[in-house]
Amino acid sequence: MINNIKSKWKKRLKIALYIIVALLLIDFLLPTKIQNPVEGCGRESYNQKSFWHPWGDHMHNGIDIFAKKGTVVHPAIGGIVVATARDMKIGGNCVLIFSSGLRFHYYAHLSEINTHIGAIVTKKSIIGKVGDTGNAKGKPPHLHYSICSFIPQGDWRWEAKQIAFYINPIKELEK
Repeated sequence: MINNIKSKWKKRLKIALYIIVALLLIDFLLPTKIQNPVEGCGRESYNQKSFWHPWGDHMHNGIDIFAKKGTVVHPAIGGIVVATARDMKIGGNCVLIFSSGLRFHYYAHLSEINTHIGAIVTKKSIIGKVGDTGNAKGKPPHLHYSICSFIPQGDWRWEAKQIAFYINPIKELEK
């Protein structure tokens, strides 16, 4: 039985390593310029000073893009969906995408999720719709959008209690 378990984990680890190697190889071929993930939204849809603004006992590590509930959300950049979650206490319905630049893109407060773990997505894919789930319940519908990496890059910030470096999405959207 133990050999069976070891075999399963070896197989999973091998698949994970293949995915990581493939992503690193195509990282050089994929563009790194991002788009506003909320369809039809521009600069006026988010506060220019909301990244790293004090938010309760921590800093706001992304931006909130306000739009009508149900507005389509696309990936800001192509990549692979590495996680989805429903009814999270803070993020509500959320999606996490790994992309070029060794970055993770986090989309939270979705009213619905239209993707799944392992999906390869492009800027044209639909991953969800704007909502007010999680700790956004009762607030104006919006998408919380964050970019993070385990490697400091670009205009980044870091809190001692967090394990990732958060990249300023406003600077990235305006490139």
